[in-house]
Amino acid sequence: MTVRSRVHASVFCAITCAATGLAVLILGASGASGAAHAADPVSAPPDVDVASYVVADYDTGQILAERDPHRALYPASTLKVLTADTLIPRLSASLAVTPKAADFAAEPDGSVVGMTAGVTYTVADLWRATFLDSANDAVAELAHLAGGLDTTVALMQKKARALGAYDTVVEDADGYDADGQVTSAYDLALLARAGLGNASFRAYCSLRQATFPGPGGKDIVLKSHDPMLTGYPGMIGVKGGITTKAGHTYVGAAVRGGHTVIETLMLGGTDIFDQAARLMDWGLAADGHVAAVGKLGSGSSSPSASSSTTPTKSAATTGSSGSTSSGSTTPTPTPSGTSQSTTTPAPSPSGPLSSDALPVPVPTITLVAVRSATPTPAAPSSPPTSGEPIAAAAKSAKSGPASDPAAPDALWFGLLAAAGVCALPLGSLLAGRRSR
Repeated sequence: MTVRSRVHASVFCAITCAATGLAVLILGASGASGAAHAADPVSAPPDVDVASYVVADYDTGQILAERDPHRALYPASTLKVLTADTLIPRLSASLAVTPKAADFAAEPDGSVVGMTAGVTYTVADLWRATFLDSANDAVAELAHLAGGLDTTVALMQKKARALGAYDTVVEDADGYDADGQVTSAYDLALLARAGLGNASFRAYCSLRQATFPGPGGKDIVLKSHDPMLTGYPGMIGVKGGITTKAGHTYVGAAVRGGHTVIETLMLGGTDIFDQAARLMDWGLAADGHVAAVGKLGSGSSSPSASSSTTPTKSAATTGSSGSTSSGSTTPTPTPSGTSQSTTTPAPSPSGPLSSDALPVPVPTITLVAVRSATPTPAAPSSPPTSGEPIAAAAKSAKSGPASDPAAPDALWFGLLAAAGVCALPLGSLLAGRRSR
């Protein structure tokens, strides 16, 4: 091999190694960035101001976080999730009925849509009123069509057990306060997951607005009272409620980045929607990145796993009758500082909503586009409270996906490729020297 050839080979080797080294540095920087991002731990669940909650992945049933998940508490209108699970498959949506007043009689101080004897309704109309207006009169008519209240309660109890909701005791069909009627955050998550698997249930619980037959042939416009449904990005909906004994309760589901998360909150205060937004933010960010503390439908979640990852409040655990069985504090009907008796419900299109309607004031929110042909409801007209959590959720939803956690592998691949490329000219050079 001539001197000129050896010089050319040496220069070629140096240039090749330099270029490969630069590529390795670029790949290494990218990989290091991905590794740093992937190493960022998911923060602990927010310390939401409710007595009990569950956050779970809809598809897998894995429980991401929980607090006192099996504590027996009054359900308020979240029990209507079980009512829908039970009766939607049994009653044809197109079935029309012209009821008598006795058929839809409900508690005098419960929420009603304002049904009128002699007006014809379909079962679908009654479900729309149930989910949009938390209408106890509509539920009473649905129970009547299913064979009466006693039959419906028995069917609901059977359905709860079939789904594995063993904390739930049913005494009526609408969730109104009744002695001994309880459920748990765990059971509500089970019931919501079952309901969301039914296309009709999902369509009803996602409604922002609908019409309802009124007297004289005039339709009533029903609008959702849930600011999470109308203002939280990716929200599917489900059901909320409020009674004196239950406080504020909420069941919600949302989808983002390919993950669908269910949350249930019980015994909350007037800021239940802000608390729900904070918890949902965490759930959507944590899904797929934290170890599960339990699984829906597989019995009780692990107490040890739960206590190590989920903040808890010091509170007594109640049995099905509501009596205290253990704990360091005496339970109260609502969290401290929450006054249920002074809350003024929002008016419905057909009259005042009473103690089981969703509460106002509600957070100030930015409405998002409705995902169906249903017109977008107007923003709440009642005095707003702080809406930062829901607004923050809208902002965070716009952020892009995280760096690829597999990027560190590219660093090793680049190093191996560099060694291989450098070996070629070096091999040629050494071969030339041997041939001299």
